[in-house]
Amino acid sequence: MVKLSLIALGLAGLLSADEPATGLWRNTDGDKATIVKTSVEGGKLTATIVKVLRGGVEDKAAKCDKCQGAEAGKSMAGLEIIRDLTKQGAKWDGGTILDPDTGKTYKCRVEPQDGGKKLAVRGSVAFLSKTQTWVREN
Repeated sequence: MVKLSLIALGLAGLLSADEPATGLWRNTDGDKATIVKTSVEGGKLTATIVKVLRGGVEDKAAKCDKCQGAEAGKSMAGLEIIRDLTKQGAKWDGGTILDPDTGKTYKCRVEPQDGGKKLAVRGSVAFLSKTQTWVREN
């Protein structure tokens, strides 16, 4: 039973390693940049903030001050912002994204672009949506 679990974990790791939506990404907005790690866990794409940069310097004090519930006041480093996306062809859809600057949660869709060098991240509510382009971080 343990061997089977280890084999399954190994296969899951191989599958996510080949997935162009996984890895480290940089989302830049003015003088603020957020480094985000995406990964596949249990068949779902998730994303966690690794660090926040302001003016090129790491902001270790950045907190999710406008977040509600369990995320309220948490450090942005380590904060899970994308949850429960499922694979839909080349896209990932059906989950949510948390905007730590506003504390609001939106429906989310993610699509690798430019051979996996970029990630189109779309948040939407009702008929309104916004797409950000995240760039793969080396």
